[in-house]
Parts: sequence; C-alpha cells; structure tokens
Amino acid sequence: MATITTRIDDEIKQDLTKFSNEIGISVGSLFNARARNLLRTKEVTFKLDEDFLEDQEMYANAEFLKEQGVRSIASGRSSLVI
Repeated sequence: MATITTRIDDEIKQDLTKFSNEIGISVGSLFNARARNLLRTKEVTFKLDEDFLEDQEMYANAEFLKEQGVRSIASGRSSLVI
C-alpha cells in the first residue's frame, strides 16, 4: 500500500471528514474509490456551480470553452458524456 501526501484547506478537510463519517467510510476510502473510478472510466469529471464560478477567474473563459466544446462535438471529434 502506498501513501500520497497532499495539501488541502483545513475547512475542506473538516467538511470532508464530517461527510465521510456521515456515510460511514473513511476519507482514504473516498479517495481510493474515486481513484479506482478514474482509472476504470478514464474520465475526469468536474461539476462547476455557476454561482461559485461567478467569483472565479476561470468563469471568464466559460463561454469560450462551451463554444469550443459545441464546435468539437458538431465536428464529430468529440462526444458528449452525461
């Protein structure tokens, strides 16, 4: 078994620990399950809340990225996964 060390905000760690306790599994198990799913599907998925993004620098690029994705799907180079 290997160990991965990463930095995480104290508040996020606290919330993540609380959530993992609520569902009855450890934080390590959450990360292992996510890693296994990533390797199985070969997909990295992020859900972004538009209200959150309004305050983020990346929101400035959201419309461009959306248009680029639509063009890519229309050209047949990509497919939409829901």
